[in-house]
Amino acid sequence: MKRSESGSIIPLGIGIITLSAIFALVMVELIGVQLQTLQNKQLADVLALKVATDLQRDQIAPVQNLDYLPVVKDLVTEAALQLKINPMEISVMSADGRTISATVCTNWKSITGITLGQLGRVCAQAKARAIS
Repeated sequence: MKRSESGSIIPLGIGIITLSAIFALVMVELIGVQLQTLQNKQLADVLALKVATDLQRDQIAPVQNLDYLPVVKDLVTEAALQLKINPMEISVMSADGRTISATVCTNWKSITGITLGQLGRVCAQAKARAIS
């Protein structure tokens, strides 16, 4: 006894298309976070290298836990405009007295426009040795 199966594959097609669209949106957002992290990393690199270069040129050892942000405030403004980012949190200091560490954080910006308010922050860190 053979049974005949009949029906439509339209629900299956709709499901596959929906899952593909969701996957594509998630991948676009992940790429957007990576690009934003790269921009933050570029600013952090510039800040860490600037402070480390200045200290090495003046032959001054970094002071532990001293905030070097006021020294590079103008550079932050200029670089942020070039990179088209709006840093929310910036830290430039030395924890060990030898290495300058810069951290730059911005609010997460959605590429697709699908946001859930202030969902999160994207941060990047860079280090440069001031004294070798």
